[in-house]
Amino acid sequence: MLDYSLRACVYNNTLNNAMPVRLQVGLYAVYLLDWLTVFNKEQFLILRLEDHASNVKYTMHRVFQFLNLGPLSEKQEALMTKSPASNTRRPEDRSLGPMWPITQKILQDFYGPFNTRLAQILDDEAFAWKTT
Repeated sequence: MLDYSLRACVYNNTLNNAMPVRLQVGLYAVYLLDWLTVFNKEQFLILRLEDHASNVKYTMHRVFQFLNLGPLSEKQEALMTKSPASNTRRPEDRSLGPMWPITQKILQDFYGPFNTRLAQILDDEAFAWKTT
């Protein structure tokens, strides 16, 4: 990163494809700042996956309201809330067990400044992911 900006590194596909993990994917603040140069903040509805997973009905009502689609029908609501989660660990990865504490600390240290910035941009401390 001495020769390139953070943004250049985040968007560098050659670098990212060479890495064994996709760390750049979670640098939401970098991507959002780019989008905010084109669109107003009010044109975005930013949701956390864990909030959606814990209350699909509530988040889908927020999405429909944000998009001015009118209220969800009971049938639509039932279809959305019974659908299985699609963004879960792969079966072969589940046998790996929980994340090691040292790995969690490394990731928190790496993502912490970016998450703090994201929380500032969105004016919502939930996006700092301070609790685990």
